[in-house]
Amino acid sequence: MTDATNGPMEDRLETAEEIAAQTSDSAKVPFSTPGKLARAKELVRALAVAHTNSQLYPVTHPLLAQSMEDLVNAVGSLGELGFETVAVNLYKGTLFVENQVFPEESVTYSKLVDEFLGRGISAVTFLDAFSVQDATGLVNLLADTKVSDIEAARIYLEQQGVSHLTVAETTTFDETDKEAQRKENKAKAREVYDAGVSVMHDVETQVKLGKVFEAEPLQNVVNSVLESLFHDPAAVLGLTAIKSHDDYTLNHAINVCILSLSLGASLGLDSDSLRSLGLSALLYDLGKVRIPDDILNKQGPLTSDEWQVVKSHVTEGADLLKRIQLVDKMPMVVAYEHHIRHDMQGYPDDGPVQEQHLFSKIVALSDAYDAMTTRRPFRREIRPDKALAVLMQGRGKAYDPSLTKALVAMLGIYPMGAVVRLDDGSLAIVFRVNNDDLLHPRVKVLADKDGRWFSEPDVLDLRIVDPETGQHTRMISECIPAADAGIDDVWQYL
Repeated sequence: MTDATNGPMEDRLETAEEIAAQTSDSAKVPFSTPGKLARAKELVRALAVAHTNSQLYPVTHPLLAQSMEDLVNAVGSLGELGFETVAVNLYKGTLFVENQVFPEESVTYSKLVDEFLGRGISAVTFLDAFSVQDATGLVNLLADTKVSDIEAARIYLEQQGVSHLTVAETTTFDETDKEAQRKENKAKAREVYDAGVSVMHDVETQVKLGKVFEAEPLQNVVNSVLESLFHDPAAVLGLTAIKSHDDYTLNHAINVCILSLSLGASLGLDSDSLRSLGLSALLYDLGKVRIPDDILNKQGPLTSDEWQVVKSHVTEGADLLKRIQLVDKMPMVVAYEHHIRHDMQGYPDDGPVQEQHLFSKIVALSDAYDAMTTRRPFRREIRPDKALAVLMQGRGKAYDPSLTKALVAMLGIYPMGAVVRLDDGSLAIVFRVNNDDLLHPRVKVLADKDGRWFSEPDVLDLRIVDPETGQHTRMISECIPAADAGIDDVWQYL
C-alpha cells in the first residue's frame, strides 16, 4: 500500500536526456544562463587564440597584441558578472571553467591543454585587475619549452611581472587530505542521522501512549542536520541512501527532513524558514500512528474503507499537532496539506485551503521520492532515476513544476547512491552529482564487466572526454536496483 505518487503512472516516462534538458536551468552552477556560459566559453577561446597567435606572429604584430586585449576583456567580462576570480581547471585532459565542463573545447583546444599540463599546471586562476602584462606573461610561459614543472612556472611568471593570476597543480596529497575530510564529515553526518532516528522513536512511542512530546529534541535534530548540511551538503544528502526496512517510518521521516532541508537551502530559504521546514518535515506524517499497522503494511490493494482510514492520517496528524500547541504552526499546516496536491485534486478535499503552502509542496516531493526508492512489504523499491522521472511526469498535477525541476537539479538525473552499469559493462555507484552536467556524475567503479569486485573502488568523473575522439570516456548505460547488484548498504560507498 502506498499513495506516495498521488496517482497512477502512465506508460511513458521521459528519458534521462529529456529530463536533464528541462532541469539544467534549475541547477546551481556558476554559468547557469546562456549569457554567462557564452562568456565562459569566450574566455577559453580567447586563451587558445592568444596561445596560437603567439606561435604564429612576432611580439610586435598587431594581431598578437589584439589577442592579448581580447583575453583581458574576456576575463573582465566575467568580472562584470560578479566573479572576483575565475579558475580554468584541467582534469585528465578535460577543460573546466570553475566546475563547468567544456568537452568540445577540450578537444578543439587539446594543444592548449597539453601545453599547460606539460608545465605541471592543472589550474590557472585569473584575479581581479588581470592585465595585458599578465596575459603576455602567461602566453610566453606556454611557449617556453624549458619550463616543465609547477615551481619553474611560478618563477617564470614572477620574472615576467605577472601579478594577477596564479597557477596550481592537483597533487595526490591534496586528494588524500580531501578524502580524509570527506570520511570525517560522513561519520559526523551519520551520528546526526542516528540521533534523529532515536529522537523520532521516542516521539512515536510517546504519541502512541497518548503522551505529549517535547519539541525541543526535534528542533535540535533539525539544527544538527542544518549544521552538517552547510558544512558538507553531499555527506548529508548521501544519508538518504540509508533505507531501513524494519524501521521504515523512522528512517523515512529523517530522510524526508534531509531532502526537504536540502531543497529548501537550494531555493535560498533563510535559516528561520529552514528550521520551520525541517520540523514540519519530521512531523508531517505523525497522524499515521493512529492508523492500524495491518492497513499501513497490507500486501495487496486496499478496500474502499481501508483507503478512507489511510487518508485520515492527514487530519489526525494536524489534530495531534494542534493539541500539542507548538509555537510554530507550520508542522500542523504541512501535516494537513501534504497530500492535497499542486492541482488541489488530492485529500482532504473539504477544507478551506486554496493552494498548498510552499513547505507542504517541498515535503510532498521529498516524501514521494523517498517512499518510491525504499523497498516496502507490499512492493519493491523503484530505481532513483525512474522515481525522478515519475515526479517529473506528475509536475503541474501532483507536484509544483518549478520545485520538481529544482529537486531533480539538486539530486541529479542519477542521484547519489544510484547503482549503474557503465557502457563497458562494469558496475558502479554514483557518489557525487555534477550540477553542471547532470547526465555525467562521478562514480565509484565496484566491479568489472565479468563481475569481479575490486578491492578498492576506482573513482571516475564521467564528464571526462577522450581528446582523440571527443567522446566521453565512460557513459552510464543503465541504472539497476541495488539488490540486483548484490548491494545491501549503498551508503557505505558514498
